[in-house]
Amino acid sequence: MNKHLQQLIQIAQIDKEADALVPVMQQKHENLDKLLATKHEHIATQSRLAEEKEEKLQAIARNEAVITENNAKLESITQRIKDGCSDREARTLAIEEDLAKEQIKHANNEIERINKELDSIPPKEQEISQALIELESTIQEEQAKVDEAVKEIAQEQQAIFAKKEKCIATMDQNIIVFYEKIRKWAKNTSVVPITRQACGGCFIRLNDRLLGEIIHSNSITTCPHCGRILYAQS
Repeated sequence: MNKHLQQLIQIAQIDKEADALVPVMQQKHENLDKLLATKHEHIATQSRLAEEKEEKLQAIARNEAVITENNAKLESITQRIKDGCSDREARTLAIEEDLAKEQIKHANNEIERINKELDSIPPKEQEISQALIELESTIQEEQAKVDEAVKEIAQEQQAIFAKKEKCIATMDQNIIVFYEKIRKWAKNTSVVPITRQACGGCFIRLNDRLLGEIIHSNSITTCPHCGRILYAQS
């Protein structure tokens, strides 16, 4: 195995080490992300309850306006009757009076119903507020743990990057550029061993001539099917 291929295998292994830290980093954030999602849900519930309360207060105001309007109408009807009116007008006024009284009754019933619903909101708001206070404390504790873990992982990454830079400094830059082009799409399978006479990346069988070249040649060889860099395992 030639020197350049050995260096490529080494670089590929270093890149794998670096990439392996990414899911570790994500895992460290997982619990914190869940806590933050719960916090956002609670805040959304708070907003929904506030909107619900405002809607109910507006509904009460509308019903109170109906009561005020119909009370004025009743006073007007009473006055018109006192001032004197015909039998026909009296019957019409009686119908209007009954309708006004029915609307007042309905509006009062609505206000009573809405007030009962309003009474159920403050306990829910208090429960959410308490949950947020406790959750915020938990989030701060979890954030501290994550920050410490991320710091340690970042130090590991820096050590890996330093190791890669050291290797790259001794390598042919054209080969590095060639490797990085393959890595853009092949990721951590850019440099793969031959496994059971097949490419370790696409798993398509290689012909005997190519196998012989890879084993005995000092040149860097790529898979004719997928383009990954191949090497024979010792």
